[in-house]
Amino acid sequence: MNVRLLATTLVTLLLTLHATSAIALTMKQVSDICHSSSSECSDHPIIRAYVGGALDLLATLDERTDYLGKVYCKKPKELFDVPTIIRFMELRSEQYATDNAMLVLVRYLEEHGGCKP
Repeated sequence: MNVRLLATTLVTLLLTLHATSAIALTMKQVSDICHSSSSECSDHPIIRAYVGGALDLLATLDERTDYLGKVYCKKPKELFDVPTIIRFMELRSEQYATDNAMLVLVRYLEEHGGCKP
């Protein structure tokens, strides 16, 4: 990936997220980041880091606490395929444009996590 493109994308992301308090990314913002690159969204380093960090947090909470209840039942190695999750999110970016992007990630886990309702 071109260093200039990566730097521009990172600066753009930081400028759009600049606030006095932390805000969550919406699916529209995720989609905008994806479209800022000529490569596949699932290859975008910022989106991969965003999803990977969320999965790491969810895995830690799932393993060490009962805080979330049971989020997923399949083994993380089987379920935590970052490019697949990003494609899932990308396909739903218009449908959930104003939703918190992490809620769409949770929807992926609900649909593919293997837990019976």
